[in-house]
Amino acid sequence: MRADLRRIRAIGKKELITLTSYKINMIMNILNLWYFAISFYFIGEFVGDPESIRELDGGYFEFVLIGAIVTSFAIVGMQSFGGQIREEQNEGTLEAILATPTPMWTILAASYIVPAIFVIAETIVLVIVGLGIFGAGIPVGGLLKAIPLLLLTTASFVPLGIFSAAFIVLVKRGDPFSGPARQLTLLLSGALYPLSVLPGWLAAVAKIVPATYGVRATRQLVQGDAGLGDVTFEIAVLAGFAVVAMPLAILVFRRAVTEARRAGTLATY
Repeated sequence: MRADLRRIRAIGKKELITLTSYKINMIMNILNLWYFAISFYFIGEFVGDPESIRELDGGYFEFVLIGAIVTSFAIVGMQSFGGQIREEQNEGTLEAILATPTPMWTILAASYIVPAIFVIAETIVLVIVGLGIFGAGIPVGGLLKAIPLLLLTTASFVPLGIFSAAFIVLVKRGDPFSGPARQLTLLLSGALYPLSVLPGWLAAVAKIVPATYGVRATRQLVQGDAGLGDVTFEIAVLAGFAVVAMPLAILVFRRAVTEARRAGTLATY
C-alpha cells in the first residue's frame, strides 16, 4: 500500500510539473473563470431591467439566437487554423504537409473548409430549433440576406486564427490569442446582452471587436427592414479588419514555419 501511494504521489507530482510548465494555459483557465463571472453579471443587469427587454426587436431568445449565430462564424475563423495545425502536429504530418510546394495560403484555406461546413450545419440546426421548436420570430429571408455579413465576420477573425497557428508552430502548446479573443468576442460583441449595459470605458473597447459590427448589422438585417445598403459602415469596418490584418498574419505564419524549420522543431510537439 505504501509503495502504491508513493507511485500515485510521483505520478501526481509529474502531472503537476507538466501542468505548471505551461503557464499560458494556466492563465487562460483563470481568465475563463473571470469571463463567466463577468458575463453572468451583465446578463443579470440586462434581464433584470424589463424596460431594456421591451426595447428589443422580438424577445430575448431571438436576440441571443442571432448573437450566437454571428459569434459562431467569428469563432470558427479564430480556431480552425490553430486547431488544424495542432492536429497535424499530433499526427506527425505537419512537416510533410509544409514540405510540399503547396502555397502557404492554400494550406491555410484548406484547413478552414471542414470547420466552415460544421459551423454552417450548426447554424442550420440553431435556426431549425429556434423556428421549428420554440417558434422564434426570425424571418428566414432576413437570415439569407445576412449571409454576406456572416462571411465578412468570419474573414475579419481569420487573421487571429492564423496568428494562433503561428504561435502553436513555434511553442507547440499554449495559444494566447484565440482563447482571450473568443471570450472578449462573447463579452463585448453584444451577442448576449446589449452594449448599453456595459460601463462607458468597456463599451468603447467593444468598438475594436469585429464581431460587434457583425452582430449589430445582422440584427438590423434579420429583425429590421434594413438592407445591405443600410449597413455599409459595418461592412466597411469588417472588410477593413480582414484586408489590413490578413497579409500580416500570413507573413507571421510563414516566418514561424521558417524559424521552426531552422530550429528543427517543425515535427515536434
